[in-house]
Amino acid sequence: MRCVAKVAAVACALISAGVSADGHRHAGAHVHGAGHLNFAIEGRQVHIELETPGFDILGFESIHSDAQRRQLKDALQELEKDDLWSFTPAASCRLKTASASANGEHGEDHHGDADGHYDSHHDKHGYDDHHADDHHHSHGHDDHHGDGHHESAHMDIAATYVYECANITGLNSISTRLFQRFANSEQLKVQGFTDSGQIAGQMSRERPEVRF
Repeated sequence: MRCVAKVAAVACALISAGVSADGHRHAGAHVHGAGHLNFAIEGRQVHIELETPGFDILGFESIHSDAQRRQLKDALQELEKDDLWSFTPAASCRLKTASASANGEHGEDHHGDADGHYDSHHDKHGYDDHHADDHHHSHGHDDHHGDGHHESAHMDIAATYVYECANITGLNSISTRLFQRFANSEQLKVQGFTDSGQIAGQMSRERPEVRF
């Protein structure tokens, strides 16, 4: 499990512990149509991490043209919009930070944040390099990274969010518009940590909500 800098250390520790307890989540995790959503509640904040195959967001999984590069940039900005995730209205949650990035042979130099700024320094020294290295061992296709067969790379997209809730005790549901906005995305495997303990569930096009 990779933890992004903007996600609090305690949330990362909780999520990482849950992944270990749940087995080897990333073994064979790159399945078109299926992504992963992890969240942790810390104080008044909700920390969210989304991981999904690039195909689910873009309809392709490697960059071969300027048009595809522009499509990736637009998709990352779409993922950072504050209305992608919705919470129990009584909790009064508002987005504080959002960051989306692509990794893999053709996506590792693309990164955005909630202000829409491109951050190449982050890509070289932050999440994406680590993610790409880790993913290299997760997919047999990526064994060709070093010999120039770029078309075999599987691009994945990740995004992190921090929401602050005025009434965190009123929070008991999270829903998403991901499936409405990205036609190839079909489901998310959900794992979360709340004050009441760990939860597991699934979001889908038919049921884009998890309750706890």
